Amino acid sequence: MVEPNSKGGYNLRKRKKKDVADDMVSGLPDEILVSILSLLPLKEAQATSILSRRWQYLWAYSTNLNFDGEKNLMRLNELKGEACELEMCRYVNWVDSVLKQHRALNIERFRVFFKLGPRICIDEWIQFAMRKGVQVLELDFSAYIRYLLIGKYRFSNKLLGISETSGLKSLCSEYIGFKCLKVFDLKSVDVDQEVLEYFISNCPVLERLVVYGSSSLVNLRVVGHSIALKYLVIRRCENIKTIQICDANLVSFCYDGYVRNLVLSNLPLLVEVSIVGWLPHDFLEITFFHLSCCLSQLEILNLNYMKACCERDPIIPSLPNLKRLELAIYETENFALLHLASFIKKAPCMHTLVLRLSQSWSKKSPFAKKTAAKCSHDRLKVVEIVGYSGLSRQIELVMYLTKTASNLEKIVFDSVNSWRPRFDRLRDLVVEKEELSRAQALQLKRKLPATLEVVCL
Repeated sequence: MVEPNSKGGYNLRKRKKKDVADDMVSGLPDEILVSILSLLPLKEAQATSILSRRWQYLWAYSTNLNFDGEKNLMRLNELKGEACELEMCRYVNWVDSVLKQHRALNIERFRVFFKLGPRICIDEWIQFAMRKGVQVLELDFSAYIRYLLIGKYRFSNKLLGISETSGLKSLCSEYIGFKCLKVFDLKSVDVDQEVLEYFISNCPVLERLVVYGSSSLVNLRVVGHSIALKYLVIRRCENIKTIQICDANLVSFCYDGYVRNLVLSNLPLLVEVSIVGWLPHDFLEITFFHLSCCLSQLEILNLNYMKACCERDPIIPSLPNLKRLELAIYETENFALLHLASFIKKAPCMHTLVLRLSQSWSKKSPFAKKTAAKCSHDRLKVVEIVGYSGLSRQIELVMYLTKTASNLEKIVFDSVNSWRPRFDRLRDLVVEKEELSRAQALQLKRKLPATLEVVCL
């Protein structure tokens, strides 16, 4: 239908432009259209099936199957009982429906993001991904649902074609799909040592492994130069006893747990480390002891010791190649300032500093009467402060940095507490506090050097 213009006539020029654009899209080969559809959210790609007969099944050749249920999760967070189960069934039916209609021979990515318990359909989804030679497999069941208490899905070794007593060391031909696997990301999935080491040893291109919230993982070994793994993340696996990483090509390692459980040696490529400490005392001392094999080569270091208690002055080893430092730390009294000063002295090449601040509820700090030593740093260019609220000790911290970093170019104030659950951040009280913190940051901006770029998020 030709569109009428504002004068009551018909704008043929506008219609011709639209027809030309439509012809340009419809003139593209199916392969390019499928590539475009693979970039869209899955439900939007499905919606294109109504455009014409040609488009009806194009979406079914998408190589990016991302079943993102975040919008439904927000609704699920307010439901109870049968209503919760009904919402989960709808999600399962959506996934099942897509898999039945899917026509591509291979897929690049298969992602599930919802709150589901130990359902047999998940085994079937994984088998589907295996048959399609999936490259990125993500199972994320970590969403917090207020009124929903269900068990975890357990990744069975039977999915790999082996029994618990088999002792086979290579993947069966029936399960050759995982030979293409590059990323294996498991959140709130129970998976044990045997399964993980099976993947590490038998997936020749597996570069990234993420395990979050597995209560079945007790021990893990990553040993040998032949292993392709470069990025390893182990977080909130509460029963873990030991992680041994030796003679490997690991580039990045992230660990959330007891640092005493780590055994690291001969890791010449390791340049990025992130540690969340659970130790009650001497967190830094023990952490640096276990990282001794790679301290001189580290370029990125992220330490979170808000769960740890440090009662002594920090002893920081030399970090000659460190470019980026991230500290999640209590900012009570002089605690953060003293620790920060110690790091600045030992990291002469540091370019970026990120501080994630949190208030401590402890009554007294052993650092209350101590002052940070004056020093100078000419390489530090960017500072980001997350959780800024405008407290006097935070202002003192900022002023110390502007004086210490002689070539500082940019400072970012982020009022959002990034460790809050995503649903909590939407609450009115939280939003109000963050807006107030933003206003405090803007007020401090007036006191900072005019040459300094200040960003308030």
